[in-house]
Amino acid sequence: IYLNSSSNNTITGNTTQGNTNGIYLLSSSNNTLTGNTAQGNTNGIYLLSSSNNTITGNTAQGNTYGISLDSSSNNTISGNTAQGNGGSGIYLISSSNNTVSGNKLHDNGGATDNNGIYIDTSDSNTITGNSITDTSCTTTCYAINIFNSTSDTNYLANNTFSTSSGTATINDAGTGTIY
Repeated sequence: IYLNSSSNNTITGNTTQGNTNGIYLLSSSNNTLTGNTAQGNTNGIYLLSSSNNTITGNTAQGNTYGISLDSSSNNTISGNTAQGNGGSGIYLISSSNNTVSGNKLHDNGGATDNNGIYIDTSDSNTITGNSITDTSCTTTCYAINIFNSTSDTNYLANNTFSTSSGTATINDAGTGTIY
């Protein structure tokens, strides 16, 4: 499913499987994605240069990346499930002023590298009330990974982490992270 420079659409109740991008928004705004399933894609749900979209109640499973925002701002990602994705459950790169809340993230990554939520060069995002679990990672296991110092003033609160190996943590290499 592909939206290019498109606004005010609702995408509901679809299943995408085995594609490069399951649901892909490019330069699109004010859209709602709800109740969709993306599995076995490279990117389950992917927003590039897109703003003011709502992504809620979707399932991203078995993709390389579950839900990804690239150069996108002022989006809301809430109440989704990202499970068993090879890279990250939710991935923000060069994306600012987004809200990521109330999502369930389970076993994203592999046995030696796990990132429930991965934040790279992204500022002023609000990350709250997410439930992040891991049952397989043993080495580099981050529930939330603020990857670099060019990720500024992100806000983290009320996220819960559980792991069978006791290793999931927050990696905070960011600048001015607010807890």
